[in-house]
Amino acid sequence: NQLSSIVEYPHLIALRLGLSHTDYYEQFLNNTRTHLPRLTQLKVNYTRLTFVTENFTRDATRLNCTNVKQLLIREQLVHSEDFYIYFPVVTSFCTPEINKIKKFQY
Repeated sequence: NQLSSIVEYPHLIALRLGLSHTDYYEQFLNNTRTHLPRLTQLKVNYTRLTFVTENFTRDATRLNCTNVKQLLIREQLVHSEDFYIYFPVVTSFCTPEINKIKKFQY
């Protein structure tokens, strides 16, 4: 039996996982491994996020997502009810299409 402890990052507010391997998603989002009490910005690959969170139904990864206010993604989303339970305080999303539009609105 290996003893493991939960690693806490009390000052981490932004996490960019992007195209990282799903093991990193698991390591940082699973609250039995890592505690991210101040995480407010998360950059992810939507496919990998849905895999690790089991389509936003997995309790072990929910806690570290509850304070995220800004979700940075590359894919277009169709939000499920479970998605909003996972990210109850999200106020902004950012996709490449949105960035392109903003660049041309000077």
